[in-house]
Amino acid sequence: MAKNFLLVLLLLIITNIQAQDVQFTQYMTVSTYLNPAMSGAFDGNYRVRLINRDQWTNFESKSLKTLSVLGDIKLPLQRNVSISDFIGLGLYYLSDRSRNLDYNTNEVNIQVSFHKLLNRARKNFIAGGLGLGITQKEINYDRLLFADQFNGIDEYNLPTSERLPPNIKAVPDLKAGLYYNVSLNKKLRLQTGVSSFYTLFKNISYYSDFDDVDYFGNKKVISALRTTVLANFTYNLNSNTQYFPRMTASFQGPHQFVSIGTNYRKSFFSLKETALHAGANLRVSNSNTSYQPIDLGLMAGFEILNFIIGLSYDFGLRDAAYYQKPTHSFEISLTLIGDYDNEGFICPQF
Repeated sequence: MAKNFLLVLLLLIITNIQAQDVQFTQYMTVSTYLNPAMSGAFDGNYRVRLINRDQWTNFESKSLKTLSVLGDIKLPLQRNVSISDFIGLGLYYLSDRSRNLDYNTNEVNIQVSFHKLLNRARKNFIAGGLGLGITQKEINYDRLLFADQFNGIDEYNLPTSERLPPNIKAVPDLKAGLYYNVSLNKKLRLQTGVSSFYTLFKNISYYSDFDDVDYFGNKKVISALRTTVLANFTYNLNSNTQYFPRMTASFQGPHQFVSIGTNYRKSFFSLKETALHAGANLRVSNSNTSYQPIDLGLMAGFEILNFIIGLSYDFGLRDAAYYQKPTHSFEISLTLIGDYDNEGFICPQF
């Protein structure tokens, strides 16, 4: 079963699927944003997360800010059984703001997933999920300048004649995902999944409902299907030390994005079940001809009982090479898990 599922993921990766949306360094914190099938995939009854990213702080006069609040619950389908099939329900809100042009995106999504228990002793699950939401995009025309037209002789003196549609566009979005959680041996567990964005509703043009009779331009801008693959290994070195090699990749039209890294967790049960986290990852994306490194990310976290705080810093490798001026990005995340069970390791939270 595990080999067949990994083969499907590999075929999806190498097929030319038609990614450039919001990206987080602490992407396991926003797992349900990446894949609706991961709603409910945690050790506890409910989970609330908040993450804030401040990007390109040394490159733009006003940085790009991204905020997301996520919550999900797990509903077991069998009473008085420690491990059973369950349903996951989730909700998230995301705000992405580029302050130089006042180009803003707001997204709300409601999710449902079903997790089927395959092996009770090994705690293996397979899940499918759907997420239905609304994405709103807004741009401030006051920040845009349109040059006058050339008169054909000696100067630019003709009006621009730009016909601008309403500056707010809202479109529905359907996300679909699969998730697989399997124990490969006594020490190694794999959590992996694949999901799609913009599955049904693809016309994102501001002009789609523009009713100006004098406008004869194109009213369609079709967003390419985005496919995201996520894989996380949990390696239990001993009862209080774990390593988490991980990878996520996105494909959307001509854009590809890959993030590869590893995290480390050291717990101290004698200190009220506290734990320390540390990690690093490399983000790579494609240019016109090849892949190139974008950011090097460093992460640190602190966990006590059912609460986790995570910090990360990204050093802009590509900007340092192109502009001799590296960019800097920072993230902070907060995670609260209700009725936390530290023995399951269904899905890492950081």
